[in-house]
Amino acid sequence: MKMSRSQYTVLGIDPGSKSWDFFGLENEKIILDTSLPTKDLMRDPQKVINLIKSLDDKKKIDLMVAPSGFGLPLKDIKELNEKDIFLTLLKFGKDTEKLLGLREILRLIKKENIPGVIVPGVKHLPTVPKSRKINKVDMGTADKLCTTFTGIKDQMETKKILPQKTNFILLEIGYGFTAVIAVENGQIIDGIGGSNIMGFRACGSLDGELAYLIRTIKKKNIYKGGVAYISGYADLSLKEITILAEKDEQTRFAFNAYISSVQKAVFGITSSFSNKNKIEEILLAGRGAEISYLRNKIIKSLKDIAPARLMNSYSQIAKRAAQGAAFMANGLLGGKYKPIVDNLKIKDSSGSILDDIFIPFNKNNLK
Repeated sequence: MKMSRSQYTVLGIDPGSKSWDFFGLENEKIILDTSLPTKDLMRDPQKVINLIKSLDDKKKIDLMVAPSGFGLPLKDIKELNEKDIFLTLLKFGKDTEKLLGLREILRLIKKENIPGVIVPGVKHLPTVPKSRKINKVDMGTADKLCTTFTGIKDQMETKKILPQKTNFILLEIGYGFTAVIAVENGQIIDGIGGSNIMGFRACGSLDGELAYLIRTIKKKNIYKGGVAYISGYADLSLKEITILAEKDEQTRFAFNAYISSVQKAVFGITSSFSNKNKIEEILLAGRGAEISYLRNKIIKSLKDIAPARLMNSYSQIAKRAAQGAAFMANGLLGGKYKPIVDNLKIKDSSGSILDDIFIPFNKNNLK
């Protein structure tokens, strides 16, 4: 990643629950902006490789931020081993077809020898105090770091400030999960990952007694129990459920529960700031933030914390996480976005997603 020139071709990938987004830049020029259904890629992982190679054949990629899941301390994809892949996915055996596909894609990307890196999740960052990492795994996956990167770029350009002057809360409303990230002085200081807040698919944090009653919790449990399931329309899209909420009482009830969960998470993370007056705004991102009905309700519910607005987007198709991944790749090479990379201390990331866990469990069974 030590390159002296100032012009780079980079690629960012966001492996979302509903779609995988790809965003390619040649300096400031967009050369790839597309989205493919996740279910198609899980059935045929080679489609991801074909897309990457089609870009590399034309423009020769200098660096790609690969799909990173829960993330790792910054690592060249050529050095990825099976333990690393497990730590990015956190899945056992044949737990879900979706994650099996992602594992295969990571193996294929490594095999193709295209310059790429796995980037950290929130827990790997030195800017998050260790005391906030205790008994936490999901403080925000690597794609949340990428979305935050786009938010920092947005606030820098909107307010004409340096990265060190950016201060906001990111609220990302995805197809399956919702996450909240706290940014102070351009650094991530805390995060509440998608498995800890109710989402449109995900249930959020499990009550300890409920976890006991379920007895055997599988990965699939994490993806269920959210708005779609509360409404009774688990097969509908996020947009369809939102439309239904205007007339169906049970769906309105589900939305009220969701907004309450989001409020608690956003209010809660304000305590991580050195001073609540530092919070200049709340930036909304994700598929759900694009839906005006939901966005307006969220903005109204958070007005007592800070003004909320939709984060700027720099593409027509790819989501902000893919955009941020490409900007980050540029910065890692020493390009225009190097100041954001340096301030976020991405290169100083360290540790394991399983560090600082004091709840007894058998780590030897993690395979």
